[in-house]
Amino acid sequence: MFIKVSDLQSANNFKSQTQKGYWVILYYANWCPHCQSMKPDWEKFVDKYKSPSSSINVAEVESEYLGMTGEQHKSNVEGFPTIISCNRGNKTANFAGPRTTQDIDKFANDNFKGVVRSSSNLNKLLRNNKKAKKSKTKKTKKTKKSKTGSKTKK
Repeated sequence: MFIKVSDLQSANNFKSQTQKGYWVILYYANWCPHCQSMKPDWEKFVDKYKSPSSSINVAEVESEYLGMTGEQHKSNVEGFPTIISCNRGNKTANFAGPRTTQDIDKFANDNFKGVVRSSSNLNKLLRNNKKAKKSKTKKTKKTKKSKTGSKTKK
């Protein structure tokens, strides 16, 4: 999925959608020479991931519309361009490498793998916790059953 924040409606869509899934977000200013020089590499990156079926979502927010995206996103920007990754609305990393398609791609994939690993580990922990609770419940039921079954009538 790709979102370009260019008005209030797209800003609202951006706020809503970035709460779901993994995102790489570019905050830029049209007047910034650094942003202008990296734009062709960014566009190649976007072309690779803009498909709705991609696991990596991409968004770009021009400085003029930054105020419409909410304080959470506004606080991510200290200068232009700024590239971050976020998962379910929470920032996971700042990009600090060369502004090339390959380096942005590596950043996106490395951080996505970290998110997947973290999610996978969390899911394993949750499954193990669920299994432990079920096991404990079964033991408790067996104990209650055996206590009930061992009573003799007088």
